[in-house]
Amino acid sequence: MTSKFFQLLRFSIDESQPAPEGITAADWPILFRMAKEQNLQGVIFHGINRLPKECLPEKEMTMRWFALSRQIAKLNTKVNVNAAKVSETFRRKGLRTCLLKGQGNALLYPDPHMRTPGDIDIWAEGGYKKVMKTVGYMAPGCKRCYHHTDFPDYGGTTVELHYRPQFMNNLISNARLQDYFSKNAGEQFANIVQLPDGAGSIAVPTAAFNRIYQMAHISNHFFHEGIGLKQLLDYYYVLRQGFTATEQEADTRTLQRCGLYKMATAVMYVMQKVFCLDDKYLIVKADERLGRFLLNEIMLSGNFGFYDKRIDKYRGSQLKKNIQRLVRDARFMLIFPAESLWEPVFRLYHFFWRMAARY
Repeated sequence: MTSKFFQLLRFSIDESQPAPEGITAADWPILFRMAKEQNLQGVIFHGINRLPKECLPEKEMTMRWFALSRQIAKLNTKVNVNAAKVSETFRRKGLRTCLLKGQGNALLYPDPHMRTPGDIDIWAEGGYKKVMKTVGYMAPGCKRCYHHTDFPDYGGTTVELHYRPQFMNNLISNARLQDYFSKNAGEQFANIVQLPDGAGSIAVPTAAFNRIYQMAHISNHFFHEGIGLKQLLDYYYVLRQGFTATEQEADTRTLQRCGLYKMATAVMYVMQKVFCLDDKYLIVKADERLGRFLLNEIMLSGNFGFYDKRIDKYRGSQLKKNIQRLVRDARFMLIFPAESLWEPVFRLYHFFWRMAARY
């Protein structure tokens, strides 16, 4: 069934791919469940619209999927408007911002309304102290961590305000990653785009920045929660924008310096195996062993680990969650030792950071 799902997914994102074969009426409920677990319902329906009539699911299933796709499109419109307004709110406070992932990624899709939207992750210029001094009073009592603070919902959309785009467990790699973000920040805050349907304008990362930042995002969620195909599909569209040989060499050096190279080789395997991405878009050589491990985790855990049955017994308390993280680190130890070994160290560092930040 996984093979059929990948065929349907490839057909949905690439018109040059052949229509999937051998899908029966009994398969569609399973394919619907898989699309839900990977948060790709709108993307798959985009492909269903192009299927021959004889290949379509039953009418009830088709209508159910159609209604869900309309909800996704409507939600995209709402989040676009809210993202532009949030950006304008911070601009009036004197902070330039950049929208991370989310609606910026949606602009790269064949239809920007087919991607299931999530939170508004917005990066504000100036670092932790400046950002919290400027807008901290707007988020009293909100939970903070090393790279972002929760923020009051805006228009019904959850907001995360970032003072750092992302982080690594390995403190050496993390210092290098933060240095990369700092040196390239100005270009990101100046990269203004127009959101669909006249929702407004907002800054989004450049393709070059996203090749590093979104790899760090994939890596972070892989180690801490779980990662799904939605985030890998985002990265597929980032890579499809292309790059020069010089840019590829620079990206490879940055990935190596920031401890992201091994994860990148695994992601490139998924790009080939699942999405059939042409070799010219791969920034590093794919590693089949690491890639198979990553893909297996993706299919077992689903979107951000929400469907991972292996962690059910660890739900219910912070203590159980901490134990689950240690178990997770142990499982990844032989495959990705650096981030796994550094995770407990980073947690200790984060504790002292919170004390120093008086939170």
